[in-house]
Amino acid sequence: MTVLLRATLFATLLVASAAAQTGGTPVETPPVPLSPEKQAMVKQHVERAKPPEAKIDHPVTAGMTVPESVELWSLPQDSVTEVPAVTSYKFLLTGKAIAVVDPESRKVVQIIPN
Repeated sequence: MTVLLRATLFATLLVASAAAQTGGTPVETPPVPLSPEKQAMVKQHVERAKPPEAKIDHPVTAGMTVPESVELWSLPQDSVTEVPAVTSYKFLLTGKAIAVVDPESRKVVQIIPN
């Protein structure tokens, strides 16, 4: 009987600890900024692709959320091959900068001076 009681107690504790671990606040991992070398490659590809400039009423800053009305663009496939770290990002071009945007959250993760 004690073996059954111990097994039941152990199972209850196991379930309770698993529930406590999954009920916490999710941790958001900050994006990794592109290195200066990768930024230079992105700038070269932007110069070749000549995407349209985004129409935004206020300055674009890191951390801001890009409105849904603003179109984001991807780098061409050859750019993605050369700079694989950018495959999950989209971009927008503003006056003097390229904004690197996380398409899931539409947050600007980095500004690359152009």
